Amino acid sequence: MKIGIILICTNSYLLLGLRFIKAFMKYYNGPSKIHFYVFSDKDPKPYMPNITNYTYIHADHSDWAAGTNSKFSSIVSLKDSDCDHLYYFDSDTNIDKPFGDWFVGDLVAGEHYNNVDAKKPFDRNPKSKAYVPENTPLPQMYYYGAFYGGTRENMLRVSNIFLQNQLEDRKIPYEPAWNDESYINQYFHYHPPSKVILSKDFAFLVSDKGGIKNTRNTGTNISDALSAIQKRPTELFGLKDGVVVFPTSGGRRKRKRTRRLIKKKQLK
Repeated sequence: MKIGIILICTNSYLLLGLRFIKAFMKYYNGPSKIHFYVFSDKDPKPYMPNITNYTYIHADHSDWAAGTNSKFSSIVSLKDSDCDHLYYFDSDTNIDKPFGDWFVGDLVAGEHYNNVDAKKPFDRNPKSKAYVPENTPLPQMYYYGAFYGGTRENMLRVSNIFLQNQLEDRKIPYEPAWNDESYINQYFHYHPPSKVILSKDFAFLVSDKGGIKNTRNTGTNISDALSAIQKRPTELFGLKDGVVVFPTSGGRRKRKRTRRLIKKKQLK
């Protein structure tokens, strides 16, 4: 089976997308072939030359909202993909341990960590295509906008429905408070996915920006971070307080320093 992973990582989100891809390739231990679709304003090749299983699609976004609202049209544009399954992940998703195909299914969504709240943030505007009435008799499960997917056919089908609803709302004009997430929740409210991953079972870290401030500001400068990655492009990296860290190589340096100190003490 071939799985396509879709990331939208323009502007400062490129840094987060690179972290996701490198961590995914390090920790994935499932049997499937993986291919990444990277929508970005910069080609990721200089920062991960050892990773070749990706397609770079150039995309420019004037602000954060334009990026998140491009989700459905970006996914629909992959109609010629040869992948058996397609899954979207927000680029600020982080991975820190080995995993397999826990997210795979015919049509999959994730329970939002705010689903426990009595007042869930469904869109309540009856004029919107994202509308979910408060007095609905159906169970009110609230899903992530940060993740969904399934078989290629199902992913393209539901994403096209989401896109058409989004375009209809633009004619009013109207945009839900939670952007694309509202359309996902409206559809899955009436057409539940075949597989729901509960928040407690979600194996990745959602909305982990590693301390990068102002990710929604397109002017956020990540040039120093990209330079650091380019100098060590084959290595996994993390982010701490917005700074690139290389935990594995850092550990080796620490061990070497410790050995030198021990040897020095022994000589004394």
